Amino acid sequence: MKYGLNLSWNQILEDSQTLAMVREYLPALEIMVQKYPRMKELSLRALSKYVKEYCPEEQVRELETCLVAYGKTKGLTAEETKKVAFYREMFSHEKKTNAIKEKTQKYKSFHPGQPWYDTNGNRIQAHGGAVFYEAGNYYWYGENKEYTDGENPIWTWGIRVYKSTDLYNWEDLGYIVKPDVENPDSNLFPEKYIDRPHIIKCEKTGRYVMWIKVSGVESCFVILQANEFMGPYEVVVEDYYPLGNSAGDFDIVVDSETKNAYLYQSADHTNLYTYLLSEDYLSVDRKIASHYTNLMPPFCREGIAMCQNGEKKYMVTSGMTGYTPNQSDYAVALNWEDEFVSQGDPHVNDESMSSFNSQISKIFKVEGKENLYIAMADRWMPNDLLDYKQTEAIRRVVASKYQPDKYSATEEEKAMFAARPDLERANTSIADYVWLPILFENEKMHIAWQDEWRIEDYL
Repeated sequence: MKYGLNLSWNQILEDSQTLAMVREYLPALEIMVQKYPRMKELSLRALSKYVKEYCPEEQVRELETCLVAYGKTKGLTAEETKKVAFYREMFSHEKKTNAIKEKTQKYKSFHPGQPWYDTNGNRIQAHGGAVFYEAGNYYWYGENKEYTDGENPIWTWGIRVYKSTDLYNWEDLGYIVKPDVENPDSNLFPEKYIDRPHIIKCEKTGRYVMWIKVSGVESCFVILQANEFMGPYEVVVEDYYPLGNSAGDFDIVVDSETKNAYLYQSADHTNLYTYLLSEDYLSVDRKIASHYTNLMPPFCREGIAMCQNGEKKYMVTSGMTGYTPNQSDYAVALNWEDEFVSQGDPHVNDESMSSFNSQISKIFKVEGKENLYIAMADRWMPNDLLDYKQTEAIRRVVASKYQPDKYSATEEEKAMFAARPDLERANTSIADYVWLPILFENEKMHIAWQDEWRIEDYL
């Protein structure tokens, strides 16, 4: 167990020494929790935000320091020791769960929503991913979900990377970041909710910088860097909270002229912020702008993907309904530091209103093409596709939970949503990809469905 501000009150009660430290630094907090028992499920970090008047910032920082130091004196629990032994053995004798079923033929086109196999005949495992281009090669990296079957506690088994020259056929290069099977407190432990890795190169330092979101109770970033794109990557900082804010879905862009790097991040499930990164891209310097402010699920934004076409900057986001797909929105600005203005759903022929039953992860420009951009998206649950009626019902269900005075849903609709696989029950080892071309007409963004398409058909 990781000691610090992510401990819930229920976890604090399990350790008399921890409880004593909280009583010493935040004596009024216990009274509040006793008054409102539901607060016991919240972390100290969340409690310190909700009841700021009882949690002075300096005392919260001192408490965190003491909790972390105390945690270092305690060894692994029996359960943690068992997990480490199991994952260590699993990693040392790793076997592919997706066996080669047939010899993979060379791809000559994209087939959105269909299983996509690497050159060895195994499912590509690079979810919530991105593409990096260097020296004539494309590198596709993302979450390795090959063991995430919805039954075991494995969330992501490291970050996998593939190489291609044509974007159709991908060679598995293995791990760009291995799972940390030795330390249950590590942000990279297989049971931690690591999502949506992004790599940028810092010209000032010459190093490659990777940011990874850690969902769940941590809701933070882990930041790594390397001297070469393929690594090895070393962790620079764990449990990073930009200006004290929890971490949500994000994207990072580098201005081609100024080389300033910007982090676009959903925070606290209510706002989306633009941050200017430090010169080495390893931390946040300051907040620049806010977008889609004070929204609640399912209307608040995640699944952020940025791009530039001409002078305009574009931001594509999804709503927030867990793994259940929902309608996207895109927004436009003239500069990376401006507030982005909503323009509507870019998926022009999407009858399901669910972003073609997918969630966007990244946008990239195809090298050598004047105006061809590709939207990368994940179809997390290919066996549970939605139609328009279901999409609308789910939107009402989620909205009614957060704003019951404004939205309502029937018991039948609630039961339908509850029966769908949630974050912990979804078998994402079989998740598929939806890659589609983006067209810009009169500066309007359009993403249209195609069962099959080719790069060669675009200028």
